[in-house]
Amino acid sequence: MVTTTSSISTCLVLALLAASDVLTPIQKGGQKDKEKKGGASAKTTAEVPFVPWRGNLADARTSAKERNVPILIHIILEGEEQNDEYRDKILPEPELRKRSLNALVIVSNRGQHEKKRIDVVVDGEKLQREVCAVFPMFAACQEHQAAWDEIYLEYREEDGDMKCPQTVVLTPDGKQSGRINTASVPEPGEIGALVVEAIAKAGPGLTEDQLALVKKSLEEGRRAAASQTWTLAWRAWSAVLAITQKSPYADEARGEEPKAVAGLQAELERIGSLLVPGTAAKGYEALMKFRDEATGTPIEKDIAARIKKTESDRVIQPELKAWRLSAEADVLLREATTLFDANDAKKGEKAVRKLLGARFASTGAQDTAKKLWPAIAADVEAGGK
Repeated sequence: MVTTTSSISTCLVLALLAASDVLTPIQKGGQKDKEKKGGASAKTTAEVPFVPWRGNLADARTSAKERNVPILIHIILEGEEQNDEYRDKILPEPELRKRSLNALVIVSNRGQHEKKRIDVVVDGEKLQREVCAVFPMFAACQEHQAAWDEIYLEYREEDGDMKCPQTVVLTPDGKQSGRINTASVPEPGEIGALVVEAIAKAGPGLTEDQLALVKKSLEEGRRAAASQTWTLAWRAWSAVLAITQKSPYADEARGEEPKAVAGLQAELERIGSLLVPGTAAKGYEALMKFRDEATGTPIEKDIAARIKKTESDRVIQPELKAWRLSAEADVLLREATTLFDANDAKKGEKAVRKLLGARFASTGAQDTAKKLWPAIAADVEAGGK
């Protein structure tokens, strides 16, 4: 059907509903009859998520580019037989919905309809929702009207007419990838093939949730790099690349990741410069902490090799031995404090007496224990066990 559109008002831009708010209709009578006739069952359709875009075309293009996903546009005229057939045949078709999961889908119709209440299940809870009576995937008609003006201006004929129903598929960069402009109802598979082709050309895309996570990781990476916290920076860039390899975000992470690795190497060298007599204990402590922080990073093996080399260096062994003894005493002090805080005086006293032994005489933890538990310290000095 061909229509001429004139004086179309500017449509509202509404936010995309969260995927967790997909409406799952409650099944009612007549279902078995539909299945026997070979039609798409409502249950099968409901199992395939369908969250169409609820904003304008310009914002859809921006989102599609960010997510690296194609755009599938269904253009449906109001109150025409073939358009109604397109709406009822194409939109609920399960296989097409599956193929469209990795695309941004626009259902564009300029009609104004009554509302109806439907039973839905949201996160397992049965609720009632008020929706557009003709396009129940939308809460209000403004949502399916939002892109109409832009779509009409872009896809009308030279004489101002626009064929409807019409299907357009755009690549993530906004270029036309496919179009069915016959003013008739195509087969769902014909549309699905255009979508699959566009997805294959684009490569892996991002869901809205993945996009949010990627943006969050990028921001964390930038902050960490600015503060030269290289382990956090590397993990942030790696988190981005684990989600996407083909996007502007991946390009940024891929470019920044080597800088983070270089920063990690520089930190290892800085710590290594302390592993000499006089600062060996301080350096070894920093090295062990760095090992824990950098687990899983590209320099994990380099750190392990440096630890092995350090622990075989006889020149600094006395300092390392003193550090290990002090670290062991600190563990005992924390254990004793925790036990007394938990009102387990018997086990707490046992830990304190162990800490007050001759083995830990040179440690700061023992000095602290004497101040915290003077009665036990006095008994130990008097020969008590």
